[in-house]
Amino acid sequence: MIYQPRPLPSALRRLATIATLASATLLTACGGSSSDEAHNDTDIDTGGRLALFDTDASALKFLNLDDGEVLTSMTMDGEPPRLYSSPDHRYAVAIQREGDRVSFFDGGLYTEDHGDHLHDYAEAPTMLPLTLNDHKPTHYTLGEPYGVVFFDGGSAARSKVTVFSDASLGNSSTLASLDLENNMHGVAKLIGDHLFVTYRDSGITDTTLPAAVERYHFDGSSFGFETRYDEACPKLHGAAANAHSLGFGCGDGVLVIDLHEAGYPATKLANPDSLETGARIGTLVGNHDVEELVGIAGDRLFIIDPESEATIYQELDIGPDVARLTQGFTTHGEVFYVLGNDGSLRLFNPADNWTLFKTVQLMDAPSEEDTLAVTVSAAQEHVFVLHNQTVIEVDMADGDVVRSIDLGFNASSVVWLGLTNGEHNEEHSH
Repeated sequence: MIYQPRPLPSALRRLATIATLASATLLTACGGSSSDEAHNDTDIDTGGRLALFDTDASALKFLNLDDGEVLTSMTMDGEPPRLYSSPDHRYAVAIQREGDRVSFFDGGLYTEDHGDHLHDYAEAPTMLPLTLNDHKPTHYTLGEPYGVVFFDGGSAARSKVTVFSDASLGNSSTLASLDLENNMHGVAKLIGDHLFVTYRDSGITDTTLPAAVERYHFDGSSFGFETRYDEACPKLHGAAANAHSLGFGCGDGVLVIDLHEAGYPATKLANPDSLETGARIGTLVGNHDVEELVGIAGDRLFIIDPESEATIYQELDIGPDVARLTQGFTTHGEVFYVLGNDGSLRLFNPADNWTLFKTVQLMDAPSEEDTLAVTVSAAQEHVFVLHNQTVIEVDMADGDVVRSIDLGFNASSVVWLGLTNGEHNEEHSH
């Protein structure tokens, strides 16, 4: 789907809105014909929507990217949430760790399979009646077609994993939950029909970080324990996967699980030789379509190729005296981006030996008081950079700035929602 941000004249936009809402409500108007001519009006050409949290109004707002207007505003109590998308990008997942709450919002853009054709809909955003209220929801991960929330728990509450899909959220429900033995600051990755989740022995008392990984089988509604890996991963923090490997950051290296070999064997990689004493990889980033993982130790980024017989680690150069603020992949891994504290967005091509092909100056060097966040469109190769009251849209294919949207309010977080033609979001930094 190609979207060019050209707002319609106001009169035509009103007509288009009426037509869209009509198609969204008259489900029976599709009839039974299977001809393309009968259904050539069922595709909606849209750039999608942004969900943003307005810190001044304590409200979640949904911005229509086709005209830059706010569609809906919904008040939220408690701390500013961290925002994520559901696997199919229909729903916003709002996590409030200190409030022990995960809320869900329907962004209003979705596709239904009518048998003889697919039908797109554009409706008003709504809040779902479903909330999750277990203790300290922290890490959120995606894996086709599941969303996974890891609840850290606390001194009086064990850790817990809860799994949902877009289909289950459509019924205001989750798919399954797993209560763990102990509390920990952990993470879980659901890959196919296997859940890989962290484990902390109760004898570890000097940290809440886990030190091992367990594997469970997932049948769609429940979990069955399979194994606890013998390979230790002390002070585990950070996890990411691609099509071949699942990595976990350890205090003394990286634990890598081979997703293609029978039995999913694990291998422990030592830290890069160039890392200073006491430093460690604590964040990992991955994408299904990229062969390597990215490991992050402070402001240093390392390309990790676990299958390499020559060079496992390759350091990614983001420039002298530059600190990273955030990083990630476009949906299919065509580009890996790093937003630095100098206000520049650096674009790397993983398919071309991670060559830096563009540096885009988006803003002056942000201060500590500034708010910055990035979200990726799953419908096109664009990212949206939130900077206080402005959203900057960047075409990642060439690094051109498409436009800047003046929000008129201070936002603390942002996530893209929209139609994806079946594409799933792959991975976040953890």
